[in-house]
Amino acid sequence: MKHDTIKPSLRRRYEFIEFQLMWDGTVGRRRLQDQFEISPQQATLDLTSYLEIAPRNMVYDPRQRTYVATAHFRSIFLKGEASEYLQQLEMVHRGYRHIGEVWPAEMPSFDAVDVATRRIAPATLKSVLHAIRTRKCTEVTYVSLSSETEGPRHLFPHAIASDGHRWHMRAFDADKGRYSDFVLSRVDKIKIVEHERDELPEDLSWQTFVALRLQPDPALPRRQKEQLQLEYDMDNGELCVNVRKAMMFYYLRHYGFDPLEMEGSCMRNKSSFHLSIANLVEVEESLGRR
Repeated sequence: MKHDTIKPSLRRRYEFIEFQLMWDGTVGRRRLQDQFEISPQQATLDLTSYLEIAPRNMVYDPRQRTYVATAHFRSIFLKGEASEYLQQLEMVHRGYRHIGEVWPAEMPSFDAVDVATRRIAPATLKSVLHAIRTRKCTEVTYVSLSSETEGPRHLFPHAIASDGHRWHMRAFDADKGRYSDFVLSRVDKIKIVEHERDELPEDLSWQTFVALRLQPDPALPRRQKEQLQLEYDMDNGELCVNVRKAMMFYYLRHYGFDPLEMEGSCMRNKSSFHLSIANLVEVEESLGRR
């Protein structure tokens, strides 16, 4: 059976089988039945067909009356990364799933930092999405924290983006003649309006990608540098992230840099995560400061 011909529903059950084998060490018919609400016969067929695809991944243990992972187990349908397990816990923590809906056989005791969400009015998001689809202008009353001006702005949104904490709309500001980001939770009022401007300039900062090359802080001892290279899965001592120019400021903050903290003519090349930027001049240019 070729992997690209497997139906999505069956592939999802194969992923579940691998998840159980990798993290619990066993998988049985009952777990499949309960998780996907399938018949015992279907669960048996799934386990049998998976064994045909990956005969070295599991064996049947008659004493436990279940399949157990072998020492040769290698995931085929999952990446086999720790993040796949931790995402299950994250979904429970955020309320996206109940404990009975996620895949770990036994949930460990866990907790996570619960960041307060910035409330976005559903009507605001609907209007923005409609404007993006129809390429329409919006008249927006926007509460800016850097300016006391709250007069209506005429914005042409074309994308939305998250900086990790807040969702923005990327829009052409017809009044100022430039593209900017606007935090959706700070939109007080919004409506679709007609506007005399038909043609908009290209948003080159959104369309252009720049490599952000990160490396361990050169001041660190060799052993700590090696540890960071391992944690970030660096290649030849660097982590290369392709970033839209319009998103560079947010990515820098995400990796622990403060783009507003200057050291001479450049931003301070030091991260709270013990990283440094290998191509600082190129990054400065993408921020529009050179």
